[in-house]
Amino acid sequence: MVRPVLKPLSVEEYLETEVQSPVKREYVGGQVYAMAGASQRHSLITLNIAVALRRMAEGRPCRVHMAEMKLFIGGPKISDSEKALYYPDVLAVCGRPVPHDYYESEPCILVEVLSPSTRSVDLREKVLAYQSIPSLQTYLIVDTETMAVRHLWRNAEGRWQQQDLTGSADIPLPCLEGTLTFADIYQGAFS
Repeated sequence: MVRPVLKPLSVEEYLETEVQSPVKREYVGGQVYAMAGASQRHSLITLNIAVALRRMAEGRPCRVHMAEMKLFIGGPKISDSEKALYYPDVLAVCGRPVPHDYYESEPCILVEVLSPSTRSVDLREKVLAYQSIPSLQTYLIVDTETMAVRHLWRNAEGRWQQQDLTGSADIPLPCLEGTLTFADIYQGAFS
C-alpha cells in the first residue's frame, strides 16, 4: 500500500488549523506532528518550574508560559521549510510582547521536561533549533525518571555551554536574575 504524500502546510495554514484542533500539534518545516499527553510526574515538574519562574518574574517586564504557548522559530527571510512552532513545557520572555496572541518568539529561558515520547526530539532536534534563537540564554532539559537536569546556557562570548546536573544544584537564570533549585523543580515529584 502506498502512503499518501502530505502537502506541507504554511505557517499561516498551521496557525489557522491549530486554533481549532482538539489535539496540540507542533509544526516543523511544513509538517505537523501531534503531541502525546503528559504523565502526572511530568505535569507536576512542569508546574513546579513555571511557579518558580513566575515568582522570579514578578515586578519585571517578563512573561512565563506553561505548556500551552507556542514558540515560533523563524523569521520573514526564512522559508517555511526551515520554520518551526513548538510547545515548550515552560518558557520565559522578557521585553515587549510579540504582536501575535498565539506564540512567543524571543524567549530567554526554555524548559523541556522529558517523557518517553519526546526524549529524543528534546535532546537532539530541539537543542539545535533552540540554540538558533538569538534571545535564548538558558535551555533546561529536565528528567522525570531521576533527579537530573541538562543545563545549557549561552556564555558571555555567545557560545553554548552544557552541564549535566544530578542530585541537587542551583541553576542560574540570568534574565530573571534568579536561581532555580532542584528542590523547586522536583518538589513532590518523587514522594
